[in-house]
Amino acid sequence: MTQPGVSQHIKSLEKELNTVLLLRNGKKVNLSLSGERLRLYAEEQFRAERNFRENLHKDTLDAGEIKISCSGSMAILLYPELLDLQSKFPKLRVCLEAAPNSKSIQQIKQDESDIALITSHIDDPDLALKKIGSEQLCILLPKGHTSSWANLLELGYINHPNGAHYASQLFELNYPDRFNGFNNFPISGYVNQINQILLPVSKGLGFTVLPESTLKQYPDRNLIETGKIDKACEETVYLVTKKYKTLPKRYNQVLEILQNLWSH
Repeated sequence: MTQPGVSQHIKSLEKELNTVLLLRNGKKVNLSLSGERLRLYAEEQFRAERNFRENLHKDTLDAGEIKISCSGSMAILLYPELLDLQSKFPKLRVCLEAAPNSKSIQQIKQDESDIALITSHIDDPDLALKKIGSEQLCILLPKGHTSSWANLLELGYINHPNGAHYASQLFELNYPDRFNGFNNFPISGYVNQINQILLPVSKGLGFTVLPESTLKQYPDRNLIETGKIDKACEETVYLVTKKYKTLPKRYNQVLEILQNLWSH
């Protein structure tokens, strides 16, 4: 550009920003305070664009954010494995949210999670569903109690975010003549922290229904009794992703972990 052209552009920029960018003293020209700030801003934009172009097609196994949503019981089993992966690759950032099925699905749709694990089949044209395994549901009681219907009614149910879903499946399968809906079952407590659900059970304050893996992770499992049932109750575990969204390479290791945890 010619010198007059440069001067014209600077004047236009000063008018647009409503400030003086250059301090002129005869033939000498210095940046004003605003001009210095503009210079720093411009350099920052150049660096950002260069970084963007360099990383636009970069996809590695060992860096980036991992966003997963699943039930609390699954989170207890999964989180230590993800932390081991992050310890191996410190540039990974693990973001795990414990949520019921409906919220996990919503987070996938809103791109708040890249992967969700749910236990109910859904038909949605925008989502891809893949069976990766199953979970065994158990009646968990205070030590010394039985899973007779009379005893369950007397104890009452310790409810939790997935409590109605779990209990209804197991009761409909094993107590079809006695169970007449979860809303009619006596509730003795509610807690939404997965690591606390078995605490009232261990104190004899009620019973609950949870995946078998939750009991295995509970430190005082010697205070918990697994109730006997005639028919095993298993929940299918589905992996949910956006149908037309490609997962970055870093998720390959996560998918392998999921397969190892729930395929049996």
